[in-house]
Amino acid sequence: MTDKSTTLKERFGQVPNETGLTRKMRVHQGWWRTNVLSEKFGLHPIIPTQDVCNTILGGDTSGKNFLTPNSIKAVRETLAKRTQENAGIIEVDRLFNNLLSSQPLCFNFFGELYADHDFGLLVLKTFYEDLTKLNNVIFEFAPTENYTNDRSAFDIAFEVEIGDKIGLLGFECKYTDTFSYKPAKSEIYYGDEGNKNHESYLDIYNKSKTSFTKPYYDFVRSKDFNQLFRNQLIGEALLQNKKYDFVRTGLFCYQDDNFAKATAETFKTMLSNPNNFQLITYSDFLSKVQRLELTWQQREWTMLLWARYCAIVLSEATINQLLY
Repeated sequence: MTDKSTTLKERFGQVPNETGLTRKMRVHQGWWRTNVLSEKFGLHPIIPTQDVCNTILGGDTSGKNFLTPNSIKAVRETLAKRTQENAGIIEVDRLFNNLLSSQPLCFNFFGELYADHDFGLLVLKTFYEDLTKLNNVIFEFAPTENYTNDRSAFDIAFEVEIGDKIGLLGFECKYTDTFSYKPAKSEIYYGDEGNKNHESYLDIYNKSKTSFTKPYYDFVRSKDFNQLFRNQLIGEALLQNKKYDFVRTGLFCYQDDNFAKATAETFKTMLSNPNNFQLITYSDFLSKVQRLELTWQQREWTMLLWARYCAIVLSEATINQLLY
């Protein structure tokens, strides 16, 4: 081991013993922290006695986990609006200090749409041509009525209009995290038939049975489809209770996350109207946005997104030195 690599490891912080996409992206976020933010590594989110390469300290003050003033503004205003009745979970330490988390990623990608609804409409129309207005951008959206009787939520939702119809676009956002199967232990558990705890899910499903092409338990017992199904149930409940005229759902994920993409494509086939579910990757988003007529500030934002979340080529030398 050379002195150079020893110095790099000392500056870089620990890299957990893991494999695949998560390890590669964790090191990429460590590279961003070390070389772009010039911040010292922070604490492991699960093992606080250890450090880890992809976290920082004091992010709630510095705002360094966010790419633009608009993304920071979206964070501050979202937190200020939240109450105990909000069903969607925002883990504040993870939001401010964990670079690998999908929560700050959400604000980085969609904070500009939150700040400028006219620009946001132009972006959304590249995926949904029939939209006529963007009314609101909501992070960790869940109905206050809590139809699903759990803490399920869309990571990002857009209240939109098509002519005189008002609707919602709701997305699950993934970076390296897997699809969740069960809610927290303090919440309901849905398992075997007859378990009263899954009655809310089953009730929504039965009222919207024609929206699905598969039986209820093909969704709820599946570790692959369970989370997307719970999100879909939120949409179905909103329609049943006439909160919106239409709801469309989807998955937003890293373009090289082949498992997430395959899961989303299969999930689409399990819906009666697969066109109401859309898979959008980071590269899809950036490619379409960059074709718009952008200000320099907006174009710089897209380049920062590419560098922060997609540009493994930038951290490749670091990855090779640390991992091989």
